[in-house]
Amino acid sequence: MAKGDKIDENIVQDVTQKRRIRFTEEGVKTQYSGIFNVGQGAEEVILMFGNPSIDPSVIRIESKIAVSLKTAKRITLSLGNLIRRYEAINGVIDIAPPKKEKTGKGEEKSVQ
Repeated sequence: MAKGDKIDENIVQDVTQKRRIRFTEEGVKTQYSGIFNVGQGAEEVILMFGNPSIDPSVIRIESKIAVSLKTAKRITLSLGNLIRRYEAINGVIDIAPPKKEKTGKGEEKSVQ
């Protein structure tokens, strides 16, 4: 395009409105994760998902996903919107750690 040429905005809108994206989940493995952690590289965010192991001091990381900072921000906004909608219908999700109560033997027991 030569300098000063203009793009017809109506054509650009028509092209973007007709674009269809199809997601495919062929070969995807679904996993449950009860524990997550987030790390950061120079230009990326690392999302780590895992579950407790038999040894309570060990967390088994089962999946790691690296995304750009822009994608991480999009994920944050999407999850925030999803949680807001859920809580508007179902009430606030309590994320406080389980409370401990003392047993008669001086031990602590989780209460949920």
